[in-house]
Amino acid sequence: MSAGIASATHAARLPQGALEVLAQAPRRRLDRVLIPAALGLLLAALVLVPILFMFLGSVRSAALADPAGHFTLAKLAQVYTTLPYLRMLGYSIAIAAFVGAIATVVGVGLAWLVSRTDLPAKGLMESAIMAPLFLSPFVGAIAWLILASPRAGILSAFSRALFGAGAPTVNVASLGGILFVMTLYYIPYAYLTVSASLRSIDPAMEEASYLNGAGVFRTVLKVTLPVVRPAMISAFFFIFVLTVGTFAIPAVLGRGARIPFLAVNIYEATANYPIDYGKSAAIGTMLFWISLTGVFFYRHASRIARRFVTVTARGYRMRLVKLRGARVPAMALVGLYVLLAIVLPYLALIYAAFTRFTTASVFAAPWTLDNVEGVLTAPEVTESISNTLLVGFVTPTVCVAFGVLLAYAIRRLRVAGGWLLDYMAMFPVAIPGIVFGTGIFWTYLLTPVYGTVWILVVAFVASYLPFAYRIGDTSLLQIDRVLEEASLLCGASHWRTATKVTLRLVRPALLSAWVMVFIFSVREVSAAILLTSSNNIVLSVLSWNYLDFGDVQKAAVVGLLQTAILIAGVVVGRFVFRVRLAKSA
Repeated sequence: MSAGIASATHAARLPQGALEVLAQAPRRRLDRVLIPAALGLLLAALVLVPILFMFLGSVRSAALADPAGHFTLAKLAQVYTTLPYLRMLGYSIAIAAFVGAIATVVGVGLAWLVSRTDLPAKGLMESAIMAPLFLSPFVGAIAWLILASPRAGILSAFSRALFGAGAPTVNVASLGGILFVMTLYYIPYAYLTVSASLRSIDPAMEEASYLNGAGVFRTVLKVTLPVVRPAMISAFFFIFVLTVGTFAIPAVLGRGARIPFLAVNIYEATANYPIDYGKSAAIGTMLFWISLTGVFFYRHASRIARRFVTVTARGYRMRLVKLRGARVPAMALVGLYVLLAIVLPYLALIYAAFTRFTTASVFAAPWTLDNVEGVLTAPEVTESISNTLLVGFVTPTVCVAFGVLLAYAIRRLRVAGGWLLDYMAMFPVAIPGIVFGTGIFWTYLLTPVYGTVWILVVAFVASYLPFAYRIGDTSLLQIDRVLEEASLLCGASHWRTATKVTLRLVRPALLSAWVMVFIFSVREVSAAILLTSSNNIVLSVLSWNYLDFGDVQKAAVVGLLQTAILIAGVVVGRFVFRVRLAKSA
């Protein structure tokens, strides 16, 4: 009794603000449980359930809705033990490893030129190296098919016209051509990873090497490369994961060569009659395990890379290597990459879009507007543009909102089980688009969402959430908590602090996340092609359909239209965010 009176007396002496804090403490403890539970359930529904359904589909003899279907291990046994699929597995791993290695080497070289030398117009050079991210690899594959197919390719026709009928032709529809085109469009990922590491290392280490008499080559070999080696390994495994599950490039270029590729076989199992849903799911599980292994090594290399980053040398000025006579060759190297990855493909798309057929005499080609008029007036094109815009704007908006909410709950609210939420949010990185499309197909097959444009939104949000979440998480880590703590001490709630302080500080990062997810959503074809129907067709799938029917000219027109939407969306997104930034300043 006396203890209760003493507690009441002590509480009466506390300031009013302290009493409110004590009253809110149980509620905050409850929020630390309810919030992660709600976020975890949502992440599980988006990410884990489709994967579980894909594994369930791999042990079914037919679709879940088919009453004649039953559980069996026959499909898994066929995929995991028979020679044709083991051969596909070997090809897929070998191609992914080769592309990852070459793209990383080239990316490291370009990153070193931009960050460590006196290469002129570095801003322009870096933008040029990053430009292939704005071109869909699928559209790039179509462009290179126009450029270098063995019979009707522009380069092949030009070679025959110049050197005669027996002249050697360029054949991009081969294993070498597939490796070449894949490497072109994955170099920017290696450049991004390694250039960030190069800008973060202490220049004093390289300076000490120069002062001890080492030359440029020896300094790069003995100092720079060992320091950024973890970043290089990280870039290799990231590209490996992207390549092993890629569908567009081998599907476009590997038709004639019949090169076995697991991702392409998933599509063929669902596109050809009779449809073999179980086999597509079984192949998806195989790709899943390969990608998961690659992501494990990628995350391990990323953690090691952080140990090599030093930002303590603020008193040092970075010594730039003077290229002297090598400046022109270095600029030519960057120019050659841009020519092969951007300039020639777009010229080929424009040429094909405005001509009736390919010929070596470019200036005497049969130019026409029929292709453009036929595409722009087709009802399916109008519908696909609407679907593409809807998916392209809803997906990044939802991804950014959910990603920032998730990052804020983990980093600022410090909810229980934050490490598990972080892992679940990054889990889709391990899932190739066509594998995730398989899981989404099995999950929503019997629901009203299937066959609508919203199933694409669900698939893309789940696939690209890791990019928005990681950018939001990184930006929150860079903001001093003092500003938010001041807001809380002044009586503002967590919600008011988040909207009035935190979000305004991270808005530039949100712009980057929105633009990145928008680009990925508009150009995605791997998951979309498995989930498409007559009611939800998007431009990437429409371009595939035209190509599948042999109409390369219309496929090129759709590819240019898709690029125009990408550029317009990026411009509008940047304008909207800048206006909001100006109003909030």
